[in-house]
Amino acid sequence: MDVHQLRMLVTENPVFRSYMFYTAILTLKMMFMSLLTIRQRVMHNSFVSEEDAMYLKGMVSRTNEHVERVRRGHRNDMENIYLFFVIGFAYTWTDPSPFFANLLFFIFTVSRLIHTCVYTVVIMPQPIRGRAWLVGFLVTGYMAIRTLLHFC
Repeated sequence: MDVHQLRMLVTENPVFRSYMFYTAILTLKMMFMSLLTIRQRVMHNSFVSEEDAMYLKGMVSRTNEHVERVRRGHRNDMENIYLFFVIGFAYTWTDPSPFFANLLFFIFTVSRLIHTCVYTVVIMPQPIRGRAWLVGFLVTGYMAIRTLLHFC
């Protein structure tokens, strides 16, 4: 690893700082999904394990739609946000424009927040959720292609 590459990973690098900022937001967003799942389980008395059901005076149920909707949203986060974490980190090594990199990170983060809101909090009809997903997908794809081309 040369000195230039090491400079890409310091907090003085605005691209790396932006990446870390949005990664923290997305991490907190995913943690929120865990809390939202718990909330749905408690509100709908729908628990996976007998000990939880007994302790909270609920029922064992693995098919409550309210709980499953949040779990599907969380799974979708894991399918998309983890990829962003990996490729976003690699993208910081391509020495992109700080403005453009920040814009990409911002757009991805907002798209994931919108996706969560319209799928699990205030349920809205398609194509809103699909478009929110697509925006994030395209940002991740763009960063992956730029990273690939940079390191070819």
